[in-house]
Amino acid sequence: MNLDLRLMEWVAHHRSSAATDVAWVLMACSSHRVLGLTMVAVFLIGIAVGQNGAIWVSIAAGGTGSVVATALKTLVDRPRPPADLSLVVTGTSSMPSTVAALTAGTAVALLIAPHWPSPAVRRAAAVVLTFIVLLVGWALVYLGAHWPSDVLAGWALGAGFGLAFATAYARWTTR
Repeated sequence: MNLDLRLMEWVAHHRSSAATDVAWVLMACSSHRVLGLTMVAVFLIGIAVGQNGAIWVSIAAGGTGSVVATALKTLVDRPRPPADLSLVVTGTSSMPSTVAALTAGTAVALLIAPHWPSPAVRRAAAVVLTFIVLLVGWALVYLGAHWPSDVLAGWALGAGFGLAFATAYARWTTR
């Protein structure tokens, strides 16, 4: 039996009503509409603190990760977890997770691209962003929307775009 299936079976047998409620709220917050509004808010905050270029890079990295993940789903065409292990019904392929790619890409670029006022502020941002990315990934698996490896693949894809976009931005701004 594969690891994804064993993990999903374990999760399905250890769900609680409180954790399920939290996961549903997170799933609602990670819808593409809410994430889009969040990106707009992040951009506006970036303008307010004079980091609009870095914020654009973060939005572009997350968006690109999500678009590429969507394209890869068509190629991979992996089915979602079975209905007996899932609390959600989705109609698309599973691998990689677009939401995981979007959140990881945005978070990585957001940590690397801006000029942070101090290392302590950067560390605090890293903790908060890492917590958010992990929590959203947990909700995707907990509710059965994705296999654990779908989320890991989405995180890797998104983080790669975040690193690439932030590195390109850093080189461009130092010229």
